[in-house]
Amino acid sequence: MKKILLTTIASTLIATAFGGVANGKALSGNTTIWAWNINIPPLKSAAKEFMQAHPNTHIKISLVGGGDILEKLSIGLIAHGKGLPDALLMQDQHFNSFVGLYPRSFVNVGKMGMDKLANLFPVYKSNAFKYKSHMYGFPFDGGPVLVFYRRDVFAKAGVKPSQIKTWNDFLKYGKIIKAKTGKFMFGGNDDDSVYRIMMEQYGKRYYDKNGNIDLKSPRSIKVLKFLQKMNKAGILHHRAAGWNSFLRELTRGTVAAVPAGAWLEGNIETVAPKSKGKWGVMPLPVNGDGDVGSAAYGGSAFVMLQKSKNKALTYAFLKYFTTELHPQLVAFKEGLFPTLNKVYKTKEFNAGVPFFKGQKVWTEAAKAVKIIRPIDFTNDFHYAELEMGKLQSGVIFADGGNLMKRLDQAAQALHSRTGRKINEYK
Repeated sequence: MKKILLTTIASTLIATAFGGVANGKALSGNTTIWAWNINIPPLKSAAKEFMQAHPNTHIKISLVGGGDILEKLSIGLIAHGKGLPDALLMQDQHFNSFVGLYPRSFVNVGKMGMDKLANLFPVYKSNAFKYKSHMYGFPFDGGPVLVFYRRDVFAKAGVKPSQIKTWNDFLKYGKIIKAKTGKFMFGGNDDDSVYRIMMEQYGKRYYDKNGNIDLKSPRSIKVLKFLQKMNKAGILHHRAAGWNSFLRELTRGTVAAVPAGAWLEGNIETVAPKSKGKWGVMPLPVNGDGDVGSAAYGGSAFVMLQKSKNKALTYAFLKYFTTELHPQLVAFKEGLFPTLNKVYKTKEFNAGVPFFKGQKVWTEAAKAVKIIRPIDFTNDFHYAELEMGKLQSGVIFADGGNLMKRLDQAAQALHSRTGRKINEYK
């Protein structure tokens, strides 16, 4: 009797961890989930374990590129779900662009139980996938921003990372580094990544909380003028457009510092293996006027589609994958940055990273996660990103044109495309 009782308890615990039953019925059937490259190994590992616990289920994990997912999703939604999977991985900034426009095409997983689990994740992350106060996504990886810096370059210039507390310090010591080593402080071109990071430190981006176009806000102008100032000081490297150009900066050691999401750690190890021991991380500088030393850049979550014929299985697996410690530790070891809070307390997460000279990179990233401010991307994020990318390329890096005039043109272009009101300031 005792043995039977213990077996029953053990089975119950296993069932709970793996999603157990749905509406009193054992899980069965098939489900298909799309994700891109780095996410595939941990997903397949979790699927294998899940299917062992539920032998009547089959979980197919399909490799689809991030850009291809967006294209296929756009086409599929117009075709009422034709050709789409049961669930797919979606980047944070694209959530509103799809769920906001096609809410009936996505599953309200909050009502299925995720609303009660939102506190398992950082506030900024769970908020990013809410629609009308309900969770429409399973938070997964995140991109808390740190400044990755070259220890050897800083040392050669006689600069200590602890000296850089503010963005003005970043400018001041960037000049010293350029003068003494010939290295640029950081780089950029047709993307507005640093602008977005600095704006998010204030809890702002392209639109205000009411969805109005806010490109001409005092904060926005201050950040853009500061970027102009850094460019005129000669500390910005003008790289070519594209991801490959960005990676070349890392491999060639062109820049001394890179403000980026924590995911950059894995990229550096992959593309610049000979630089082992030469990298470190430090917190984002601040302006000290209401901003915080953190922001989010990158990150994703899983969303379920209404066309799914097996919502119970899809929900149970994704809930297991995103809310249980073991699969998230596997994902972490595969190079992803989990947004499940309890991962941050583990021994594995808080260990030193050999490539970074034993520095506890992830511990620093977890500190950043705690103070990231939630951002409403809106369903017109992409249009604003394009306009500000053109502005930065033409005005900040090329120094070609009046900033205020170009900002007004960008705001007007956004208004024409989206119909949103433009905030004006005196």
